[in-house]
Amino acid sequence: MKTAAKVLLVGALFLSPGVGVQGQGMAAGDAALAVPVSGKVAIVNEGPASTQLVAVLYVAGASTTQEYDIGIDLPVLGVPLHGEASVHMSMRATGIVAVADAHATGQGGTFALHGPAGDTTASLTVDQPMHGFGSYDPAEATIHIRGSGGTGMFDGVNLAGDLRGFFRPTGTLYLSYPSTDAALGAVERGLAQNVTLTADQRREALDDARQALAQAKPAVFPPDDATKAMVTASTQRTGTQVQVALRIVVPAGEARQTVRVVTVGPDGVARTVYQGPHAPGEAVTTSATDTPPFVVQVYVAGSLAKQINVPAL
Repeated sequence: MKTAAKVLLVGALFLSPGVGVQGQGMAAGDAALAVPVSGKVAIVNEGPASTQLVAVLYVAGASTTQEYDIGIDLPVLGVPLHGEASVHMSMRATGIVAVADAHATGQGGTFALHGPAGDTTASLTVDQPMHGFGSYDPAEATIHIRGSGGTGMFDGVNLAGDLRGFFRPTGTLYLSYPSTDAALGAVERGLAQNVTLTADQRREALDDARQALAQAKPAVFPPDDATKAMVTASTQRTGTQVQVALRIVVPAGEARQTVRVVTVGPDGVARTVYQGPHAPGEAVTTSATDTPPFVVQVYVAGSLAKQINVPAL
C-alpha cells in the first residue's frame, strides 16, 4: 500500500569493520555462502520536516529534510542482531507540470549491531524511489548491504547483498565463509565468547544456525557494484520527437528480475514502454520515444535504477 509522506524511510546498510578487529578487503570472486535473510525496521522517533517547493513554468520541484531514529533487527545465520541509528533524510523531486517519480537519500552516523555471537559496526545510507511528490511504497525499497569484519562470528568475515522492502526487508545475504562447516564453527566460537549465555542457550542458538545453514547455497562473493543495475542512455532527435536508447545490465540478486521502462509526459501520466523478466548479468536493449518534454524511468526489480529528463526542444 502506497503511503503519502514528506520523506522516504528506506535504508541501505553498509557494514564496516568492528572496533578492535583487523578488517579485510572485500573478497570479490572468492567462495561464499548465499543465505536467505528476513529482518525488521521500525521508526522509534521522527523530528519535524522542513520542505521547500519550487515551480517554474512546467517544471516543479520539492526538497524535504527530516531526522529519524530507527531500530533494526536483522537475523544472520539464525543469530538475531539488533541496532539503533539516527538518519538524516533528504528528498528531492522534479517533474513536468503535475508529477514525476522522485528519489530520496539519507545519511546516518555509525552504530553498533549487537548479537549473542558477535557484534559489528554499521553505517546507514537511504535510497528509494517515490511516486509523484508525496507518496512511496516501502515494499519497493532495496537495502544494499556491504560489510567487512567484526567480533565473534563476524571476525574477518565479509558480507554483501540486496534486501527488498524497508519495514520487512528480505533477500539473499552473501557471507565469505568458505563452507557451512566454517560458518557454523564461527557461530560456535562467537557464542562461546559470550559468558552471559547458558549452555542451553548456546545449544539452542547453534540449532538455529544449523537450520539457517541448511538453506545456504555455495556462491561467489559479489563485487561492490554487482548488486546495482547499470544503465546507459543516449538520445536522438527526429523532427519533433526524441528517442532515448537504453542498455540495462541486470544486477546480482533474484534469478528473474523485472525490468520496466516508463515515460512520463507533460500530463503527468506514466506509460510503460517495456517490461520483462531477466536474469542477473543479462543486458537488455530497448528504447523510449516521445515528444519532449518528458521523463524516462528505468526500474529493475521494482527499484528506480535511472531517470532521464528530456527537455523541450
